[in-house]
Amino acid sequence: MNNSQISEKIKLLSSMMNLLEENPFKIRAFDKASRIIENHPEEMGVLIDEDRLKDVPGIGDGLAHIILYYAKSGMTSLEKELTEKLPHGLPELLTLPGLGVKKVRQLWQENGINNLDELKLAAEQNLLAELKGFGPKIQLKLIDAIAFREQHSRHFHLDIALKVADEWQAIIESFTSIQRIELTGQLRRGNELLESVDFIVQADLPSLIKELESTNCNLLSDSDPIILHDKSGMSVHLNICSSENFFSNQLLLTGGDIYQKDIKRILKTGGMSTVQNFVDDKAIKPASEEALCHALGLKWIEPELRDHFGADSNGFELITTPDIKGIFHAHSTWSDGVNSLQEMALATRDLGYQYLGISDHSQAAYYANGLQPERVRAQWDAIDELNDKLSDFHVFKGIEADILKNGDLDYDEELLQGFDFVIASIHSHFHMDSVKQTDRIIRALQSPLTTMLGHPTGRMLMAREGYNPDMPAIISVAAEYDKIIEINTTPKRLDLDWRHLKFAREKGVKISINPDAHRMASLATIPLGVKMARKGGISPSDVINSLNVDEMETYLRSRGTR
Repeated sequence: MNNSQISEKIKLLSSMMNLLEENPFKIRAFDKASRIIENHPEEMGVLIDEDRLKDVPGIGDGLAHIILYYAKSGMTSLEKELTEKLPHGLPELLTLPGLGVKKVRQLWQENGINNLDELKLAAEQNLLAELKGFGPKIQLKLIDAIAFREQHSRHFHLDIALKVADEWQAIIESFTSIQRIELTGQLRRGNELLESVDFIVQADLPSLIKELESTNCNLLSDSDPIILHDKSGMSVHLNICSSENFFSNQLLLTGGDIYQKDIKRILKTGGMSTVQNFVDDKAIKPASEEALCHALGLKWIEPELRDHFGADSNGFELITTPDIKGIFHAHSTWSDGVNSLQEMALATRDLGYQYLGISDHSQAAYYANGLQPERVRAQWDAIDELNDKLSDFHVFKGIEADILKNGDLDYDEELLQGFDFVIASIHSHFHMDSVKQTDRIIRALQSPLTTMLGHPTGRMLMAREGYNPDMPAIISVAAEYDKIIEINTTPKRLDLDWRHLKFAREKGVKISINPDAHRMASLATIPLGVKMARKGGISPSDVINSLNVDEMETYLRSRGTR
């Protein structure tokens, strides 16, 4: 588990103890620990491995023990103990938006509503609308939240899936029964949400099962595919094959609806088993998936493209992580970041990038310590001093300016003109209707002072759908006014949705792959955004931060924001 996941778990323990009216001092300690973990610049797993967890202020021996178990196994005895004291399913209500401890206790103790199914039934029967402290609006929000939860109940974020895949591949590759193992399925295609991690494995099945059992792997099924249970809750599928059918299985199991239709069309069949029949009939031994596609008469395309592009697509030169030369959209302790300006700059440089575009929050984001005008100017001075020290790296002066309700940018024009770049983002009034929200964003894009649009739809994967703007209209306006749109690489956002990138590419809109980093560790999420860009057919020339530092300086100066 990463810091965010551990923090959520500790917060849930606090809420469960609160429901049970346990020691208030212990509850407050857990609340505090949750915030400490969420905001700590280093991952808890690293601190545990280096025996430094005890050095974190506010984390005593008891909490350290709990954090260790969450980081390593995903469960603690305390969570199990508290869960057993509460009605089955009640803790899940604590994770719904809009339901705090007070409301959950009311539902449980006064109304006998103990789980998601009972809450859903009460909402559908219009019972919540009559309860004190609820009402029709909250009832409607809960109906939407429950539906959203049910839709994603078995999903995991891409960063979790990649970590699970790396850990299991390292384990399985060490087995003597394994000749070859590669990713397949949704993770090979780079989907943002996944139900499982899927491998294709060339191995002797009986020997592999023995090795899995001897290493105490959590084996759920020894059929084909073999199903393993990871501590994160994800299932890991091992699809077993021989050397003769490895690449035909790889082609089929990787999936991608559009590409699969092309295979069926070429083979003139509704079934997919004929790929292997073709290999057998032709007595060919393809050395790769690409060679197999060539033998089939099918154009091979990158796995990430197979959800949205067919084999008749023109050639793509897809963006890769090394193509990214610098980073925009990062926060520091000047607003709500965890690390200082210098720490963020040095961490970015240490990752091999040439520049950092710092963009702390603007004054309207008071809850995030947004910068008042005098603090903006003070930060500019601090950036000048830092750039004087860093001869091999450059920090660009930016801001994440709130898009106000009427579409204006936060700050007056004179101050905005002093920045190297301006990211315009929505952080308030999420519930405006789609037409008004779209008009609001379009007005911000029409400002000559806007450089790029941040997290365009406001979605939070598995948490909220976002504010549902008309993205084709917004992309068209961005093209008309020469504005950049970001792919926000925060794992819970990955926004802009890759499904809109094909149209953005056709319209000539530049993309910036941005981490929205509030800590040094988040700078490393750039590869997730690259995955999304690749799914949309984005090339290095489409991505603005593939420019080197000199090219970027020239580009920003030519935009005339300063």
